[in-house]
Amino acid sequence: MAARLPPASLARLRAVLTSDDELIEVADWAELHHALRTQPVDLMVLDPRSASHEPSPLDESEPSPLLTLLTEFRSVPTILYSTHTRDGLRAVLPLARSGAHQVIFRGFDDTRERLRAQLDQVAASLLAERLLEVIVARLTAVDAPAEVVQAMGRLFRAPQAFRTVHQLATVAGRKRGQLDRWMFKAGLAPAKVVMLAARVAWTHHYLRAPGNRFKTLALRLGYPDTVGLGRHVKWMTGMTPTQLRRTVGADELLAMLARRVVR
Repeated sequence: MAARLPPASLARLRAVLTSDDELIEVADWAELHHALRTQPVDLMVLDPRSASHEPSPLDESEPSPLLTLLTEFRSVPTILYSTHTRDGLRAVLPLARSGAHQVIFRGFDDTRERLRAQLDQVAASLLAERLLEVIVARLTAVDAPAEVVQAMGRLFRAPQAFRTVHQLATVAGRKRGQLDRWMFKAGLAPAKVVMLAARVAWTHHYLRAPGNRFKTLALRLGYPDTVGLGRHVKWMTGMTPTQLRRTVGADELLAMLARRVVR
C-alpha cells in the first residue's frame, strides 16, 4: 500500500500493519503518482489535506493533483485518513465521489481495531474481485441476465449478507434451480459452491490479520458456531482453517477456489 500521511497518522497506521503488509511512504502527490506508475500499489491511504506548497482540492482556480490521481487510478482502492476538524471535513467532501472507498478521522474513529478492519475489508474485497472476474466473464459469455451477474457481484463484495442460496437466488430474480442452470450453462459450479468460495475467500484474509477470531468470523457469516464454517473451509480447500491461515497465500487460495468454482 502507498501512504501519504502526516507523521502522527502514519505512526498510527504503522502500528496496525502485519508482516504481510508492504508500506510505501510518499511525501507528496508527485511521489505518489510516481509510485503508482512504477510499483504494484493495491491500496492508497491518504490525508487529502494539501501541504502548503500544493493546490487544494477546494481551489477551483487550478486542477487538484489528488482529484487527478483518483481519476487516473480509479481502480486502486483509497482510504481517506483525515482529521475530524472543519478543514479535514472540507478536504474529504469533494473526494467522496472520486473513488474513495472509506473515510477515517484521526482521533475520532481511528482505533487500532477500526484501522485494521478497514485495511482487511479492502484487501479481502481485492481477493474476491479477482475470483469474481472469472465468474462474471463466464456468465457474460453465455448472455446471463444482468440480475444474475449483479447478484454474483454483491455476493463476493459482501458474503456476510447472504445466509442461504435462496437469498442469493432471490436477489438474482430467479428460483434456485434457474440460478443453478445459468451457472451450469456458464461452466460454473452450482450456486452453493460459489457461495462457499466467496465465504472462504473472505475468511482467509480475515484470519491472517492478528486479533481476528475464527468464532467471530463464523458468526458474521451466519454460522451458529465454528464447526460449520470449519467444515466448509476443509471441503473447499482440503485444509483446516488454521492450516489455511498459516500456509496458503492469496494467489494459491485463488487457484484452489477457481478449481472448485470452474467446471
